[in-house]
Amino acid sequence: MIPITTYYSPRKAIVATAATAAAMLLSFQTVLVQSCSDFLVTPGASLDGSAMIAYNADDVGLNGVLYHYPATTNNDVHSNISIYEWDSGEYLGEIPQVKETFNVVGNGNEYGLVIGESTFGGIPILGRPLDPKNRGIDYGSLIYITLQRSKTAKEAIHTMVDLMDTHGYASEGESFSIADASGEVWIMEVIGRGPTFGKMGAVWVARRVPDGYVTAHANQARITTFPRDDAETCLYADDVIDVAVHYGLYSKAADPAAFSFSDVYDPVGFSGARFSDARVWSMFSQIADEDGSFQIQYQDYASGQNLTNRMPLFIKPHKKLDVRDVMDLMNSHYDGTGLDSSHDVGAGLFGAPYRPRPLEWTFGEMRYFNERTVAIEKTGWNFVAQIRPHMPRELAALIWFGVDDSSTSPRLPVYASSKMVPEAYAGKGTQDGVKFDIFKFDMKKAFWIQNLVSNFAYSRWNDCYPTVRHKIDEIHAAFAYQVAHVDAKALDLYKKQDASVAVDFVTMFTAEAGEDLQREWTAFFGDLFTRFRDFSIILPDPDSSRGFTIESPGLSEEVKRRIVMETGTRYQVRQQYGETPGLRWGGQATEVLVKAY
Repeated sequence: MIPITTYYSPRKAIVATAATAAAMLLSFQTVLVQSCSDFLVTPGASLDGSAMIAYNADDVGLNGVLYHYPATTNNDVHSNISIYEWDSGEYLGEIPQVKETFNVVGNGNEYGLVIGESTFGGIPILGRPLDPKNRGIDYGSLIYITLQRSKTAKEAIHTMVDLMDTHGYASEGESFSIADASGEVWIMEVIGRGPTFGKMGAVWVARRVPDGYVTAHANQARITTFPRDDAETCLYADDVIDVAVHYGLYSKAADPAAFSFSDVYDPVGFSGARFSDARVWSMFSQIADEDGSFQIQYQDYASGQNLTNRMPLFIKPHKKLDVRDVMDLMNSHYDGTGLDSSHDVGAGLFGAPYRPRPLEWTFGEMRYFNERTVAIEKTGWNFVAQIRPHMPRELAALIWFGVDDSSTSPRLPVYASSKMVPEAYAGKGTQDGVKFDIFKFDMKKAFWIQNLVSNFAYSRWNDCYPTVRHKIDEIHAAFAYQVAHVDAKALDLYKKQDASVAVDFVTMFTAEAGEDLQREWTAFFGDLFTRFRDFSIILPDPDSSRGFTIESPGLSEEVKRRIVMETGTRYQVRQQYGETPGLRWGGQATEVLVKAY
């Protein structure tokens, strides 16, 4: 998603070019996009043989709803569909509708195709269109149109390319996550051809993730060099190098085999490492090995200190992952690593990992920043999709969907073939030309209830978050049990009757589960508020005459130390001889001085 704030840093040429081209390159500025994190898993790297895509859509202005586009049949060859930019809602124009579209729920469709994204920005001039009056299709609309028109990952890649080259590409550099019901998983990176190359659309490279491996991306282009003679594992635009040569980003005389998409179109700087690839490092570090060597090996890169020590595009996890493992990766706040910010003064009285925006701030003449973690407070919605090759295509894509912060929101299991979505999650997006009324609070919508829980947890993090996590884990375990039974029943219906009956059954499950979760999470907010109130922790106690006990945990030793270091003796109790300070009589504010006998 487009960020609320941007960071600019000069780019460097990675290949020597003519003096004029070098001067041109040095004039470019890179835009850091601080939103969205993706994690991709192949069937061979997962415990149950599923492909998986996890995605956090990070934009505080994004409405957390589950998009639904029913399948359609269109006999009017002259009909068009309107295109609105996902980030801004700006009307971009119209394109022809196709004869048939497929059912889409969230970021998956009835054929088991799932697509996610993160924006890396890249060389700014390439984000300018060939024709300013015809900007084309933005990346968000590209996702949802492609899901309505494609059945497989490769077909999705070709559909996106055709849409961009035919109608133009209206966004900055973008990374896409693509997986299908056959188990193929691809990462695709795209950037526009700019205003002077003479051709609409974008240049791109797509790499298939080797089975048994995983990859991730988070607002920094990650594909470097790539094979040019293996269409089974790598696809790319014929002019991917020509565009770079045209803009002076790569020497015409340089070896084509040495061409690196990331280093040319999105060279990594401090911001790209610390704010973006650090999230990839966080996820990879938790699964790469058991001894922490990966985390140590690449920490200097993730911290922005050694930009040449780049991580591999693909890694093989030391154990196979299940959906809960992937959810945990998306919940990360750099916990326990050198980038963990929950223990410094900015964490406040309750050790929160979050900081107020903007990401960067100044003090005196110096610039500083807050860490940009995987889980973040400004997420609009998130999902972990299981794409299961062992299931019929109508039942293949199971999307665990949550709204708001991925670490504080429970995820609802949603079958991508569902013909309707729960009312608590239903809604349109800006790509549909519908404005989100951000000031309309609605207790019937999951987005607002989950924001209530999240924002309450931020204020009492150390006290409150363990309770929130326990509740989420409890809900996910219950849903996993239900899904196993729903899968079995749906398969039985699929075999004994037909696919439509099975789809009707999982649709009903999705709708009812969403409404049940809405009621449960609303009640949980009330439970949470009654327990963590007025800086106290109130616990049930059947042995107490009142039925509860009250704990006042006070300040941590570290917070006490900082207060004393900063304020000196300001809060120090001055005690008279024989006085016992703090003793109260009958609950009144009159201090009782107890003299020595």
